[in-house]
Amino acid sequence: MFKYKKTTAFLMSLLMCFSASASVNIVFAEETEETVTESVAEEEQAETEENNEAQPENDYVVSGDFMYSVIDDGTVCIMGCTSTETDLVIPESIDGMTVSELSGKAFGDSPDQIYETISIPVSVTYISEDNPFMYCPNLREITVDSANENYISENGVIYLKDKSKLICYPSAKEGKNFDIPEGVKEIGTAGIYNTKLGEIKFPSTLENIGNFGVGGNSNLKSADMSGTVLEVIGVAGFTECTSLGEVLLPDTLWKIDGGAFINCGSLEEITLPDFLTCVGQYAFMGTSLTKIQIPDSVTEIGYSAFGYSDETTAVDGFLIIGSYGSAAHTYATDSDKEYDYANDFEFTTPEAAEEQEEYNSFDKSMYEDFEYTSINGEAVITGCQSVDVAIEVPSEINGMPVTRIYTSAFEGCTAEEIIIPDSVKTIDKLAFYNCSYLKNLTLNGAETIGESAFVMCNALENITISGNCKTIEGSEPFMSCILLQSINITDGDGEYSSENGVLYNKDKSVLLAYPASKSDKKFNIPDSVKEVGMSAFFNNFYLEEVELPNVEKIGAYAFEGSKSLKKAVLSKNLKTVDVYAFADCSSLTGIRVYESTDTIGDYAFGYKFNSGAVESGETVSEDNMITVDGFKIYADEGSTAYQYAKACGIEVVSGTVEIFGKNVVAGFLWTVLGIIAALIIGLTGFFVVKNVKKKKAGKRKEK
Repeated sequence: MFKYKKTTAFLMSLLMCFSASASVNIVFAEETEETVTESVAEEEQAETEENNEAQPENDYVVSGDFMYSVIDDGTVCIMGCTSTETDLVIPESIDGMTVSELSGKAFGDSPDQIYETISIPVSVTYISEDNPFMYCPNLREITVDSANENYISENGVIYLKDKSKLICYPSAKEGKNFDIPEGVKEIGTAGIYNTKLGEIKFPSTLENIGNFGVGGNSNLKSADMSGTVLEVIGVAGFTECTSLGEVLLPDTLWKIDGGAFINCGSLEEITLPDFLTCVGQYAFMGTSLTKIQIPDSVTEIGYSAFGYSDETTAVDGFLIIGSYGSAAHTYATDSDKEYDYANDFEFTTPEAAEEQEEYNSFDKSMYEDFEYTSINGEAVITGCQSVDVAIEVPSEINGMPVTRIYTSAFEGCTAEEIIIPDSVKTIDKLAFYNCSYLKNLTLNGAETIGESAFVMCNALENITISGNCKTIEGSEPFMSCILLQSINITDGDGEYSSENGVLYNKDKSVLLAYPASKSDKKFNIPDSVKEVGMSAFFNNFYLEEVELPNVEKIGAYAFEGSKSLKKAVLSKNLKTVDVYAFADCSSLTGIRVYESTDTIGDYAFGYKFNSGAVESGETVSEDNMITVDGFKIYADEGSTAYQYAKACGIEVVSGTVEIFGKNVVAGFLWTVLGIIAALIIGLTGFFVVKNVKKKKAGKRKEK
């Protein structure tokens, strides 16, 4: 049962807290920000009191049943009422002065007022934004003189004259259903508060729900606002709607203010719109939510907004779903000593949550050491409990072909070798995640390999993939396989091929992956290769020299971290070198780049990571990149490479040509060639003259 007095008192104190606190719209502000925001809130509160109440509350006059203050224009603002009449009529004038305003406490400030009807005269031009009717639980009807220019009453409900704002639906008004008229843009403070309503239809024109706007409606089971243009739900907007089990929000909503759904105990799930940016403190405290998906658009989350049954008690196992690095991710583990607040919620991504939900829906069984489920008459391996050193997955389980390895099925498996049969066509993402002992993996029939399938397979040395494989998802599928020595593709009609343990696309026009622990010191990329893929040679331990005879594009991070690389011979046809392509190749002290190269990304040549920053645990980023000592770029003056070097402060040498792998100054070369040419001409002339003389001597001898 709704405990009106106790709850209202608590919520009013909460509202006061919200109005003065800096933490409503921020996760945790610094002290300086908090002070500034509090000052702004105090100024706004003072301004509101000045505008609405006209004079300080203790500066009023008592006349009969009313207390009032005199406004600057000589009219009266009613500050309080002690009448014992249940049908209250507001006079047009008091002590000869026109009654023009009703303060927020015009009918009292405790939730026990007896008034059942209230009549507003023509003279009233302003009713406080704080809603003076809020503390009248017995109120059935509000009437307004038809000649009033600012307000109108319809069926006992009071609105602004143009009906753009609903000011108050009386708490004790009979009826369980209410259709808010089209044209209403705002539900004012406590506009539909603590009523008998079980169903409310919101108009398409609705833009704002004020503080306590639809709060305290314990019979309300559903709130469908999906068809509105609602932008803001105010403080405690739906508070204490204890039966509220369904809430549908529009895409236009950008702010859910503090305590908006506090103590809505029947609310078990809600979908937050994609453009929401702010969720205030306590917004969903005391609901039955066990998880929440927070869109990336949300940048501000107040403390205890999600996952709390009361101010200090967290919900066991509460799950936050969002993107890594987002406000949702921060909120999951954020804390604040000042508020004695520390979160420790589970966190996952939307994709992982969807997969977990799918996994939970499976009817799973065990076959030997394998957990599996049946989908469309085919067996899907969902888990492995084997502790064997070598594992061979069966091609059939109980008459069903094994066709798929589910997401994370072998996660953490301790086997050193795993063989997947040719019946398996699909390997889901993260299938072998963190198989830290796995050295050899054979995927005989897989046609699709999911993204990050081999992440954290740090011991993997050899992998064999079916020649029928058509898709290996992700741009860097083997980047974390630091001990990988060979990638082998069998014969087939798929989209991939291999040669000497190196992975290519089918026609070998793109080199996709060169194993990090392939031990060759020199590698000549085949003439057919036009592109080196992203991170293709990433962190190779051994490679010292590479030639790229026909490569036209080198992808981002392609050779990053190849610290042994001393020489790279680029193609004269090379057009593009993406970002960080040769970053952290600390042994590479020079490179020749030809005029055909017209695109060079940031940190592509001549940079390495500051070892001191890396050792100290700093995040590896452009902020701790430094140039390689003595690094030179050999390029024609005015070329893209020349401009790149100048912009980066890297030494650039122009006017040279490469002879037998050495860069020679062109002028010197031409001089040497001229001398050689002169010698050749001289020698040629000598032998010609000598030959002529010999012929003449022969003729004389004959005569």
